[in-house]
Amino acid sequence: MTLTAYFLLTTLLFGIELAYLRLASRLGIVDKPNERSSHTDLPIRGGGVLFWFAALGAFVYSQFAHPFFFAGLTVVTLISFLDDLYTLPNRYRLLGQCLGVWLMLWQTGVWPVAGWVYLPVLIVGVGILNAYNFMDGINGITALYSLVTVGTLWYIQRTPDNQALFGFTLIGLLVFTWFNARRRAVCFAGDVGSVSMALLILFLLYTAIMARQNYLLILLLGVYGVDSVLTIVHRLWLGQNIFQAHRLHLFQLLVHRLRWPHLRVSGLYAAAQLLINAAVIRALAEPPATQLAVATGVLLTLAGLYAAVKWRLMR
Repeated sequence: MTLTAYFLLTTLLFGIELAYLRLASRLGIVDKPNERSSHTDLPIRGGGVLFWFAALGAFVYSQFAHPFFFAGLTVVTLISFLDDLYTLPNRYRLLGQCLGVWLMLWQTGVWPVAGWVYLPVLIVGVGILNAYNFMDGINGITALYSLVTVGTLWYIQRTPDNQALFGFTLIGLLVFTWFNARRRAVCFAGDVGSVSMALLILFLLYTAIMARQNYLLILLLGVYGVDSVLTIVHRLWLGQNIFQAHRLHLFQLLVHRLRWPHLRVSGLYAAAQLLINAAVIRALAEPPATQLAVATGVLLTLAGLYAAVKWRLMR
């Protein structure tokens, strides 16, 4: 794509976001604070629907490449948007997510590898969608973290086959960042934004893993992964229902206990993931033993920092 084409795309996506914000404002689609929220105002909910429009543009521009993936993305986008509007029962939301991940995996070619991997891979995929959604709780965190992750994947595994998807997704993220990464956000991604972005990243990540036959790339979600998994473990230890809203993620404690600004915490998470991504890129050319050492070191460091900071904040 030329610079003129990118400019026109940016203008189009900007217009789509403005149109959605105006419509949502009239319909009262706002993000009302709950037990998980870290804000007190009422920004527009569901601004991340822009990610689906960006993917739609890439789908058309690439002459309908990756049809199963786009179908899966449409399913999770629709079910998540309905969840934003009406708070659907978990069974409907999980059913839609399972279908979306299944279609995405079909597109990547994971399914034909071996029968025994079907269920574990599907469960991990759905788990990542929900973890990404749970982490969407403060201004800028989904926007900045996703820019780092998608940008790194673009650097690692950009091919003519996925060039359009990368380009459209990154521009969609930049437009969304303009409205979201502020002291007072104009809109939040909502379930529709965080879940659809998670599926986009999963598709790009699975594609890169299969192309390189290297699972070290999972560390590109390391910061979110450690915070999500260890928070679930902590809540299970406390005997809490892990499906109920809460404020026990480390990023939430940094905001509520230390009173750090949202954008400082979001920037910290994005910067930490960027450093990890740089280490992953460098380690890709190293022997397997070195890669294993890097993965172990990164995960232990993240887990140690999580435990030490959280213990200090909660004692």
